[in-house]
Amino acid sequence: MDYKFDWGPIWDNRGLIAEGLVTTIALSLAALVLAAALGLVVGTAGASRARPLRAAAAVYVETMRNIPLLIHMYVWYMALAFLKLPAFACAVFGLSIYSAAYVAEIVRAGIGSVPAGQFEAALAGGLTGFQGLRYVVYPQALRIVAPSLASVMSQLIKDSSLASVIAVADLTYQAGAIEGQTFRTFEAYITISLLYFVLVTAVSRVVMLWGGEETTRGLADA
Repeated sequence: MDYKFDWGPIWDNRGLIAEGLVTTIALSLAALVLAAALGLVVGTAGASRARPLRAAAAVYVETMRNIPLLIHMYVWYMALAFLKLPAFACAVFGLSIYSAAYVAEIVRAGIGSVPAGQFEAALAGGLTGFQGLRYVVYPQALRIVAPSLASVMSQLIKDSSLASVIAVADLTYQAGAIEGQTFRTFEAYITISLLYFVLVTAVSRVVMLWGGEETTRGLADA
């Protein structure tokens, strides 16, 4: 093979790359927030002493994570087409519901790793159940599961590339469009690979730092 790299076409289409980057960031951020919120609720239910809550959480986790992410997106985009949701919203819902199952398992394991006596002591000290979770259990659990959460969040950003199959103009979609116009396959996908690398690395660092700060703040407040 005598392939000669030519980055000129990529630079000429930098506007498309920039648009794709903004879309990818917005998509990932929205899905991260929803997945974290839903995963926290389901994970807490999974660690509950109430059997119905644990059963409901287990059903959700097993159902959602055992169905491929691409199917989740197709369900929102095609099977629920009568809702007339934008492709972007379909991708966000598919990503967040799928990823929340993994977040929930991490949260459940984190809560389970905190000695039960910690929560009981919080209640005995006059805290409500929610306050006991917020100020005693969650900070300790977060410190334990921060690396796992960072991994899930990083995976979510990479999984967002599947949104291109339902016509969301993210980085992967724009790379395909540039390739079709310029036939510079390697240049297009190397460029977006570097951008994904930067995004994933940044999010991983932020989650790890946030986990440490939230742990310190929560224990101090308690």
